[in-house]
Amino acid sequence: MILNPVAGGCAPADVREALRRHFPGGETDCEIHATTRDDCIAELVDAARRRGFDLVVAAGGDGSVAAVADGLVGAEAALGILPIGTANVMARDLGVPLDLDGACGLLAGPHAIKRLDAMRVGDRYFLTQIGIGIDALMIRDTKREHKRRFGRIAYLWTAFTRLLGFQPRRFFLEADGRRTRHRASQVLVANVGLLGQPPLRWGPGIHSDDGRLDVCVVRARTLLHYLRLLWHALLGQHHRDPHVRYLTAAKQVAIATKPPLPVQADGEIIGETPLEIQVVPRAVRVVVPAGPSV
Repeated sequence: MILNPVAGGCAPADVREALRRHFPGGETDCEIHATTRDDCIAELVDAARRRGFDLVVAAGGDGSVAAVADGLVGAEAALGILPIGTANVMARDLGVPLDLDGACGLLAGPHAIKRLDAMRVGDRYFLTQIGIGIDALMIRDTKREHKRRFGRIAYLWTAFTRLLGFQPRRFFLEADGRRTRHRASQVLVANVGLLGQPPLRWGPGIHSDDGRLDVCVVRARTLLHYLRLLWHALLGQHHRDPHVRYLTAAKQVAIATKPPLPVQADGEIIGETPLEIQVVPRAVRVVVPAGPSV
């Protein structure tokens, strides 16, 4: 287990105690590494693979999950998720229990393995969403201490303050060779469709194992537009909203903006536009609840 000790969900001591309850063999079953600023997570995952671990668990938020998954692309070792972050989008989408004991019980007990697609940007891989616009500004400008104190409300408040007065930007998109131009307040490349938490989603038919990415272009400009978008999202009627357009890609998505804008991937700021995203089907094996839908 690679544990992010500053993740906001619970204390590292609580994680260790829960692991001891569910893995009574102790060090023979489970080894925990609490990360520091000097650690390279890719090297930790590679070392675990070479030592023969069949399961590498990311204990943290979506950024921690992405960092561990990055080292497991194409590997037989599976990714486990202990969702102790703020948003936990990947865990929510997969149905992984959000409580500590439930998530540990899934890892130690009966479960299934699902192969997820990934998004490659340069030499890094991501699992959930890559966004440019309001969501990236929200992630960039939400302070860590506010996340730890207020949880998801901190994100919502920052998003609201950044939304006020935000003007749409020029986006230049290419999806599998098809080029389009838009004035938009948000462009999101989704491997996972969840918007915050159920039932809100970025759009219909977005799945993490379908071999494609869905590009959601939000062209809302006024508060009324955003309220209408939220209403359609609640009703699952995304395609009826005139201020949203969808594109799909099975190979590649390229995005440029004027002016350059910050880019978030799996809840972490990774740079600015322009960027290119490659689709990597069936990239990572992930532990999920057993069931007929897996």
